[in-house]
Amino acid sequence: MSQIERRRKNGWSAVPVVMVLAMGSWGCAHLPKTGTESTGEPLNVEVRTETHTYVTQAKVGEVQHRDSSGRLVGTSSLYENQVGSYDVTRWQVFQGETPIDDQDFFNIAGDTEAANRIADYRATGVTMNRVGLGLAIVGGAAMLAGIILGSTVTTKDEYGTESRPLWTTAAATGGILVGLVGGGIAWAGYARTKREHPIDDPQKAANAARRYNKEIGEQPEDNDDEEEEERPRRKRRR
Repeated sequence: MSQIERRRKNGWSAVPVVMVLAMGSWGCAHLPKTGTESTGEPLNVEVRTETHTYVTQAKVGEVQHRDSSGRLVGTSSLYENQVGSYDVTRWQVFQGETPIDDQDFFNIAGDTEAANRIADYRATGVTMNRVGLGLAIVGGAAMLAGIILGSTVTTKDEYGTESRPLWTTAAATGGILVGLVGGGIAWAGYARTKREHPIDDPQKAANAARRYNKEIGEQPEDNDDEEEEERPRRKRRR
């Protein structure tokens, strides 16, 4: 076996290990623990905004370069550091002082439509994860079969050049592609189940908490509702 063939074989044999490590980095997705019951405490939504800064280079001008005769021979750009910023909004839901899952929060608040949306979103993520892992396993098996069979049915011509059937290479290549697609689907499904806020709408959560707190007789700490202005009385006609 030539040195090139050895390198190619070693490279192919390393691919399954890489795929296994990639799949193991996220593994199987599971639904988060839910089922928190109402304790009668008010629901709260804590929203905070974090400001992050960064430094970037911005072009502020150009310098022209001329020769001794005054002819333009080139230009160079001038840059300076400029500081920018961006805001990141983070929020969390509570029952009393205890942080709870978003699905439980909306269930307690009586917004079953939102709670069901979150449950369906996460269930879809688990299904995607399982399907993706299955495809990754099938792809890995096809790849290994192509590599192993390709090495066993390798033939040599009269000049000593080794060759293998094209179907073995096709099986190995197809296995890699299927495995990569499966790994991508598995990762996307895992990310869905781990997403902190499947419904990323703190205002919707705040509205649900306000309605619930009103029903149980608790006034929200931050009442954004403007007080209704007293209507002016009509003057009696004499």
